[in-house]
Amino acid sequence: MDYTTMLSKCRWLFVGCAMIGMLVVLAGCLLRPFPNVQGTAAGNELDHVNRQFYDDYIYSELELEINEQERLWAASKRGVQILIDGSPLGIVKDEEAATALLEQYKQSRLPKIGLNIAASNGSGLTNTATEASAPADKAKVRILTAAMDKEQATEQPGQLQSAEFMQHIELVQIDIEPEDIEDNDTLLDKIATGGVKPFIYTVVRGDCISCLAYKFKIDKQVIYNNNPQIRNDLIRIGEQLDLSVAQPMLTLKTVEQRISSVEVPFTTEYVEDNSLKAGVQEVVSAGIPGLLRVATNTTRIDGEFIEEAEVNQTWIRSATKAVVKKGTMIAAGMGTGQFAWPVYRAKLTSDYGSRWGGFHPGMDMVSEQSGITASDHGVVSFAGWKTGYGNCIIIDHHNGYSTLYGHLSKISVTVDDRLEKGDKIGVMGSTGNATGVHLHFEIRKGEAQENPMKYLGKAS
Repeated sequence: MDYTTMLSKCRWLFVGCAMIGMLVVLAGCLLRPFPNVQGTAAGNELDHVNRQFYDDYIYSELELEINEQERLWAASKRGVQILIDGSPLGIVKDEEAATALLEQYKQSRLPKIGLNIAASNGSGLTNTATEASAPADKAKVRILTAAMDKEQATEQPGQLQSAEFMQHIELVQIDIEPEDIEDNDTLLDKIATGGVKPFIYTVVRGDCISCLAYKFKIDKQVIYNNNPQIRNDLIRIGEQLDLSVAQPMLTLKTVEQRISSVEVPFTTEYVEDNSLKAGVQEVVSAGIPGLLRVATNTTRIDGEFIEEAEVNQTWIRSATKAVVKKGTMIAAGMGTGQFAWPVYRAKLTSDYGSRWGGFHPGMDMVSEQSGITASDHGVVSFAGWKTGYGNCIIIDHHNGYSTLYGHLSKISVTVDDRLEKGDKIGVMGSTGNATGVHLHFEIRKGEAQENPMKYLGKAS
């Protein structure tokens, strides 16, 4: 039996019992024997005074009791009406009941939008925020790996900062009858649905999900959400579908804060060193990336993402720059490691790699000009005829690399000549195994033939 029914049945019983009790006391007092002073004028007068005194006392007490019962009854006829943006939701017995109702709805909504809140200090009224009280140091953490020193960084799960209703909520005291008070379940359902009655539809021939969405002007996702039994858009004739579209009276705005650890790249300082060959680098001290703790607030309305904002940054560890020596020494005949095209405005005719069932260890190119130039500084280690290559030149760049130039019609250098990048070394031809005038060009690292396109820029 709820509060209103009990109040309605018991209040008159309580008042009646009080009245009967007072009448019994009055009767007892009236029948109480007085001192035996009969026979004298003084005795008769005293008897009259005593009876009058007792009558006044009893009537006074009875009047006080009746007034108290009337006061309690008047108070029982007051209730609290909940207004949402000016529209009445319903009536509850007092403000405490109203606050509890709104908090109950808020707590029921949080899990549905993917959030939870351990404790609340808000009432849910008029944009009052609700904060989670779970301490951050007890939150579960996820382990990340930082580069270089393998230090472990942590990222805490999101913590709910606030949960508040966006509508304006008012609690107004009004005169009511006990039967005006509504039960919590009815009011919670009204908040969640907006009072919309369920709409159950029976599928007929020709229906489809998109057809129903268009016909009843509802979103397809509403149909899927209301009817989880639907698989692969398959519905059957006679099947009943819930097409109700809830219109909640309250909208819940939440702010969730996430703490993440962000790795900040280190910078590199290059120090020129003329004792190192050009193109050679030597690490003096390794760099260590920094680690930054970033607090980010995510705002959602009924679970839908609205915005994300960074609210705080704290350095866990500053980045340590790397220091690298960079060689600048260029000796005669020593290459820089940066190769240039050996012909002017080269046009490729055959790439490096598989060709004609075999392997082509370089690339072939032609040009409107026939002159061949050194691709980098170096010393001529071979100049002459080489089987398959015809007239051929090999330049040792004294940095682990060498370049080969084949099928020349003329060789313009001799062994041990020291060359600068761009020096002319010969003329394009078709000597050796060649099908026409072109240059066969190779770049070798040690004894291995590399793809020249790894080292050359775009053909000019």
